[in-house]
Amino acid sequence: MDRAGPIRDKLVTLADGLTDLGRDAQSYADAVDPAAFARVISHVTAGWQRLRDLSTALPRDDVLESAIARGTSFVVTASAATKHTVTVGPYTTVADAEQALKAIGSPQNAALTRTAPFVVRLGPYPDADAAAQVVAKLASQGIVSLVSQDQSYTFARSGPVPDAELWREPSRVLESAPAARRIALSDDGTWILTGSDGGQAALFDPADTLRALPQSFAGMSALAFSDDARFFALGGQTLTFLTAPAGQVVGTPMRFNNVATQLLFVPTTRLFVATSKGPTGEPSGGAGVIGGRAPDGVPLGDPFPIVTPAAGAQVAVTDAGDVLVGTTSGGGYDVEIFRPGRDGALRALARIPGAGRALTVDRAGKTVAAITDQGTYRVSLADAKTVTRLASPVREIAFGTDATLYLLDQTSLTSFAPDGSRRWTTTFTDGRRLAVGRRAVVVDGVDRLIAIAPSDGAIEEFGAGGTVQDVVVSRDGKTVGVVVDARRAVLFTLP
Repeated sequence: MDRAGPIRDKLVTLADGLTDLGRDAQSYADAVDPAAFARVISHVTAGWQRLRDLSTALPRDDVLESAIARGTSFVVTASAATKHTVTVGPYTTVADAEQALKAIGSPQNAALTRTAPFVVRLGPYPDADAAAQVVAKLASQGIVSLVSQDQSYTFARSGPVPDAELWREPSRVLESAPAARRIALSDDGTWILTGSDGGQAALFDPADTLRALPQSFAGMSALAFSDDARFFALGGQTLTFLTAPAGQVVGTPMRFNNVATQLLFVPTTRLFVATSKGPTGEPSGGAGVIGGRAPDGVPLGDPFPIVTPAAGAQVAVTDAGDVLVGTTSGGGYDVEIFRPGRDGALRALARIPGAGRALTVDRAGKTVAAITDQGTYRVSLADAKTVTRLASPVREIAFGTDATLYLLDQTSLTSFAPDGSRRWTTTFTDGRRLAVGRRAVVVDGVDRLIAIAPSDGAIEEFGAGGTVQDVVVSRDGKTVGVVVDARRAVLFTLP
């Protein structure tokens, strides 16, 4: 780069403008001042023009030209208008201010402050003359007032919607119940349910209205919606079933001898299914159990309740309504299947080496994946005798909506095609949680939330804005929900 000349001059001008933009953007973030936001808009418009000016002095770059064209296609305008307000007071008490308001005649454009300073404000008025006439009229009544002048702003947007750029930023942010640790979304991602370790839950409707604050027992470990979002279930050692939006308890609770380790809603056959270990998790302490309830909490018949080894079971469900169950016995991991409402007993599918840790199945019910202490395995249900070891034991596994299998390890995510072939591996620092929709979503460390492109493993970072306690993706694959800083439910819409 030349140290002098037109290129340097244009570059310095661009850099100076970006400094001003950053300063005013910080001012707006600190005080939400519309005047600062208007300056931000002005800086952005000027910045794109300066970048265009710089590009004319450089060799042609199609990528840069495309970025400039895209950036300048988004048009935001700020219109400023002056408003005039008449202020009467201040008064010593709110009662004195109320008396003044009555003396004025309680006009419709009057507002009274109920915290000090106690004043009555009239307006706004379109110009200074109109406000001055009000002051003169009040003076004739022996009431002292003054005119203040303020700027008001109106913002408008035109051009294309910047979905391709803004999907990394939150689409919804809600203040949840205190100490929130878990989150669940309805199938379409519109209803939100959060829960805390203390048993407090919060239910929000699609308009972000808080509809219910159900209180459960301490140790809440599981949340889930029914497929139509008319019911939801929550709890820990005891699971309760409630209606939406009222949050009214219905049906019969599920009571376990230990906390629920999984709670899923099964589509098509339409039921809640939950798992729990035995009282101690050890054989000497007693067996674990799998329970089932209708959406409204009504108990179900055979094969429920399903007795499992003390270490409990893992369950997974298909779109057709089948439930897969994984249990460990005799050094192996047995995978079985049943369809609620049709099958009164479980039938065997496959036996995998090792003690089971996790189980998942693709939506079509064609492929199973499992983690045991001896490795991570893939099983084709078309030929259940063929068990393929894909890797050493990983942290989490999940299928995408297109039957792509994802393996999350501490520092990497690996993608496998539906035919079992490896596609790619992408790396990060500390992968702790995995949820999959249109993209794979990983919690990297404690405060980094990333989305990973299904085609090539490219990483994009969400603006989570804090420590992430939990992450889920709606069943339709479009919405990511996270709990941030144990108090906010933050949602993102995947492209």
